[in-house]
Amino acid sequence: MRARLALVLVAICIGVWLYASGTYASIDPAAMRAWLQQAGAWGAVLFISVHCVLQPLGVRSLFFLLTAPMVWDPATAFALSWAGTVAASIAAFGFARFVARGWIQRRLPPGILRLDERLALRGLRTVLLLRLFFYTAPTLQFALGVSRVRLGPFVVGTILGVIPFTLLMTVLGIQINAWLAAQPISSWPWDRFGPLILASMVAILTATFLFIRKWQSKLSFEHNGRVNPSLEQES
Repeated sequence: MRARLALVLVAICIGVWLYASGTYASIDPAAMRAWLQQAGAWGAVLFISVHCVLQPLGVRSLFFLLTAPMVWDPATAFALSWAGTVAASIAAFGFARFVARGWIQRRLPPGILRLDERLALRGLRTVLLLRLFFYTAPTLQFALGVSRVRLGPFVVGTILGVIPFTLLMTVLGIQINAWLAAQPISSWPWDRFGPLILASMVAILTATFLFIRKWQSKLSFEHNGRVNPSLEQES
């Protein structure tokens, strides 16, 4: 939670700086898009790598899913979003399983621990359903890593399960890109509505933070300050 709050505060500070310094006026999405496109395969590798690193740290996949269609053609955008989502899932899985499995598993809520048996017996089907309903929710990412699901079912279930939502967000990103093309950022009335937009963003982010904090106990790695006794003994 602290890491996410820090990321939110950094994003707010960057937004305030862009507006206060007037830098927003020099931001040219078309130039940024052209740079990534001209980078060719390296641009795609950069996008997937950033997605793979930042998503497990708390940056929502939605950011990358909506950004890709603004840079590449629909087919390429979907392929890169899909590849980045799968790569980020495997990275979170690997970290949880091979680096911090004991620590994370002792702090998983009992409700998630009950999924362990199902994941061990019907891993592919369970992972597929979890991806269809919850996509790449951070708690799910790490919970799958510490569970008894095998790598094969996890990867196949993730590859197939993230396709529908990735496709949906790619289509939405295409629509947003078309809207921005008709109403470029440079034409927005920043001088009149800039403070209002920033205040709205701060209010939304604050409300989101408070909501997550309120319900965090139900999905956090700490469950009422207790750990699983049997797991504690094993450690």
